[in-house]
Amino acid sequence: MIRYSFNIFFFLFFLLNSCDTRDRQAVAIIEKSIEAHGSQKAWNKVQSISMVRDLWLFDENGAVESNARQENEFRLKPYFEAKMSWEKDSLQHRVIFDGIKTQYWMGTNEIQNEGFLQSKKRDIDAAFYVLTKPFDLLDEGKNLTYEGKTELPGGIEVETVKVVDGNPEDPNTDIWWYFFDPKSFEILAYKVKTTDHYSLVYNQGWDSSTGILLPAKRESFRVDALGNHLYRRALYAYGLYRIKN
Repeated sequence: MIRYSFNIFFFLFFLLNSCDTRDRQAVAIIEKSIEAHGSQKAWNKVQSISMVRDLWLFDENGAVESNARQENEFRLKPYFEAKMSWEKDSLQHRVIFDGIKTQYWMGTNEIQNEGFLQSKKRDIDAAFYVLTKPFDLLDEGKNLTYEGKTELPGGIEVETVKVVDGNPEDPNTDIWWYFFDPKSFEILAYKVKTTDHYSLVYNQGWDSSTGILLPAKRESFRVDALGNHLYRRALYAYGLYRIKN
């Protein structure tokens, strides 16, 4: 009985230690990536970021659904604010989040439909999301799992970390996989599982003009659960970055 109890104890100790090791590996990779992208210290100094973003959306047949050039500005401190503006059909579009509410203007007309405003707030959050990586991946509340070395389509070897921001048991919680270069630890790509699809997004270039690596070009594909490309969904190009500390 004593030997049996010892074996159970040893097994549980080994299992828990293995889980901790996987978590430590995930944290270690993210820490290296943060340094590679400019350091947490540099990121923590940032008060605001502005840039120009060109974006194209494509349908399943490869035709362009829409394209626009946006001027984006994000204020991080003392609280989050955002402004996005672009021209479409000879009309100026502006969306502003002031930290509490979202407002949208089409020309001189303010749009007040609540559902529409919520969708525009999601657009703001999505545009800001890519700028914060990898700097916020160690924030509290994120479940981190090291998944070892895997391959992206084309046989590109990557270090893989799974990130769940929220309750892993909730079917509405998005699940992310971040793919890091095994040598430089820059983020090469990420995959996300939402409630209705998978996306795989490649970072195809970085802008280092501010002292922090920020996206220069990104390409997004709809993929299946295994990461196989179904069709190209979006293309993004960034430039004219300005940071205020």
